[in-house]
Amino acid sequence: MLLALDTSTDWASVALFDGRDVLGEETWRAQRRQGDELFPAIERILLSTRTALSAVTRVAVATGPGSFTGLRVAIAAGQGIARGSGAALVGISTLDVLAYPHAPSKLRTCPLLPAGRDQYYAAFYQERNRKWMRRSPFIVASLAEICRQIGTHTLFVGEVDPDAEQVLRDLLGPKALFASPASRVRRAGFLAELGWKELEASPQVSQIEPLYVRQPSIRVSFDQPFAPPPADERALGLPKRD
Repeated sequence: MLLALDTSTDWASVALFDGRDVLGEETWRAQRRQGDELFPAIERILLSTRTALSAVTRVAVATGPGSFTGLRVAIAAGQGIARGSGAALVGISTLDVLAYPHAPSKLRTCPLLPAGRDQYYAAFYQERNRKWMRRSPFIVASLAEICRQIGTHTLFVGEVDPDAEQVLRDLLGPKALFASPASRVRRAGFLAELGWKELEASPQVSQIEPLYVRQPSIRVSFDQPFAPPPADERALGLPKRD
């Protein structure tokens, strides 16, 4: 059984996953109350699924980028649970979690998370060699700087409020595509699937740290042919399609 924990931003989510199905999930607007609300949410998930904490053998935690304090809430909780039970622990980028459910669209996808001061955390994702992959480093930049790197239709997901959506439409016109508001919500069920795949590939307890992105580093243009994958690129583990 895998427990997934995400308190990366004002939104938080918890899920329980058995390797095939999401048995229980709770997603809510925690704002800055993640520290007070995470463990009650874990207790509710365990109670509603009639699962003992001792049955949790794997833990997946969203590692950011995101809120400095928020990230540490889930990471500390995940580390504590893993130490107490001997569960395997894995960290997954929050942007990977946001992009993952949109892989079947085959659209170039850009998840966004507010970084403060009119900047956003972002990355670019694309299917390559039949694998859905992150095709850029994690970046932090203004919407205008991000849009200057986009030369084709791109699906924006994540925490995109109406003002940000309008800015993107103004800058990109019809090239800016948007997932429905409900499908933009970051859910721990997707974190659980990614964490399970990662631990199946490398079944070991890992030390995880929050991922902070500070310096703008945009060197990706979809007008150009694909460059070799960056060192931190990760395939998101989707099955191959015929």
